[in-house]
Amino acid sequence: MNVEIIKQVKELAHEKSIFIVEDDKEVLEILSEMFSSFFSKIYKSSSVNEAVELYKSLESHTNVVVLTDINLGSESGIDLSLELKKIYPIQTIIAISAMQETDVFLKSIECGVDRFVLKPLEQDILFEAILFSLEKIDRELENQKNAKLLKESQEKTLQLLSDQNRFVKDAIHEINTPLAVIIANVDILRLDGVEHESLDVIEAASRLIQHSHKDLSYLMKNETAEDTRVGIDLVSFLQDRKKYFMNVANKNTLKLSMVVGQRKLPLVFISKLKLSRIVDNTLSNAIKYSDPKSTVQISVGMQGGRYFFDVTNHGPIIKDTEKIFERFYRESTFKGGYGVGLNIVSEICAEENIELKVISEEDTGTIFRYFFDNATLLQHS
Repeated sequence: MNVEIIKQVKELAHEKSIFIVEDDKEVLEILSEMFSSFFSKIYKSSSVNEAVELYKSLESHTNVVVLTDINLGSESGIDLSLELKKIYPIQTIIAISAMQETDVFLKSIECGVDRFVLKPLEQDILFEAILFSLEKIDRELENQKNAKLLKESQEKTLQLLSDQNRFVKDAIHEINTPLAVIIANVDILRLDGVEHESLDVIEAASRLIQHSHKDLSYLMKNETAEDTRVGIDLVSFLQDRKKYFMNVANKNTLKLSMVVGQRKLPLVFISKLKLSRIVDNTLSNAIKYSDPKSTVQISVGMQGGRYFFDVTNHGPIIKDTEKIFERFYRESTFKGGYGVGLNIVSEICAEENIELKVISEEDTGTIFRYFFDNATLLQHS
């Protein structure tokens, strides 16, 4: 007898049960006696119906090894296996048979029998099958435990995400009113002719906060936001956004210029919300990563029959022009930011069939160029 196998069976079986089904009373008692020193509980039965009813009465089936004879008089261990699998589909079953017929083996496998042991029984082979079944049970219990932990972890993560989203939504809502009040009062002071360096700083800072606020609002409301496409004069739109960021550029000792290539240009067909996120994020990044006293230039026009606008700045070269569009990725943490702006830009471009090219070289600087092939609708008269 293989001592090592016996030792392993003893270690694994002490908290488990064995369910023996055998119509030969003498064999049933021999098997029961053999396994009594290994398993915590022994369940015995000599018929299919009796075994099924006894099996149903068990509090748990997870720690049970079923050992059944294939030939149970006028009944079959294969039929028993089918019935037990209906109750507990992953039940581990060992079948004993005096027959070596191929069709019996195949039918047993189809019915979910895990191991097959031939009579006359050899202890080593029988205990190998028992060990196999015990190890299978432990693997299944471990899988169930891991699945439960994973489910709990997923539920906790989803709850945390839900709480986080609710917090961000509430924060966005709470910030909106005081931010609007600050900007409105700056505009009123400007109309009253008030000019002061501190006012410039307040305006520039509030514009940047408003820009981040709009990005966060877009992220939170993207699924429910209205997506109304309208014909937009891109030149006028860019001029308006240039004016919006002018004070921010000035406070960073930058020049903000705009070049229009042609007099008559098409309209673009896109929602104002999406176009503002593209333009504002591109300009904000260009200003943020420009060398002092350099120029950020906006260009708009036709190139090879394609309508485009681009933003060029001179500063640190972008090392990875694809990775920058991944959410929360930042090549440099020195300038701050959330790493969401360019991700928003990339997603909008994909949704609207806008081609985006990024060039970042020492000689040319960094260029973000947008081609509106499918967005172009109407020609100015």
